[in-house]
Amino acid sequence: MPKICGRNLRRCTRSRAFGADRTGLVQIPYEIRLTLRQGTVYYMAERGLSSAEPHYFIVLNRDPMRDRILLLLVASSQIEKARNRIARKNLPAASLVEISERDYRDFTKESCIDCNKLFNKSLRELCEQWAKKEVRPQSDLPPELLEKLMEGVKASPLVSGDDKALILS
Repeated sequence: MPKICGRNLRRCTRSRAFGADRTGLVQIPYEIRLTLRQGTVYYMAERGLSSAEPHYFIVLNRDPMRDRILLLLVASSQIEKARNRIARKNLPAASLVEISERDYRDFTKESCIDCNKLFNKSLRELCEQWAKKEVRPQSDLPPELLEKLMEGVKASPLVSGDDKALILS
């Protein structure tokens, strides 16, 4: 596990990665240090999605500044598709969390979050996207919604024990 040294500098696997100095430490932008915590929501595009459009991603790590990889869930407006997928794969109903725009003011339409599918993003990647202005921080997820997501992850048979440990303990 990498160490945070001094003023939120982190050892990077590549010595000349984005923002790295000669020691191989990546400086985390002040704005990320202010926003990055469990329940933070970022609006950004992700290569792992079929759509090139930006989506809302929720940070799940209990201590994301310390962890090597950020564990993220993505919101989707394709609720019926997600329900069918959960039923077809015989996954627990609790692993799909539905959220209305009344529950979370930054959502513009009814959405759902499939807690069976975590996205991994390194802090370095987030910093690179931030520098390119490809990430927009949103309001933090309300605690009661974050709790529902935690229960959904806990119920998921597809999320590894190691990932659950980074999120739940």
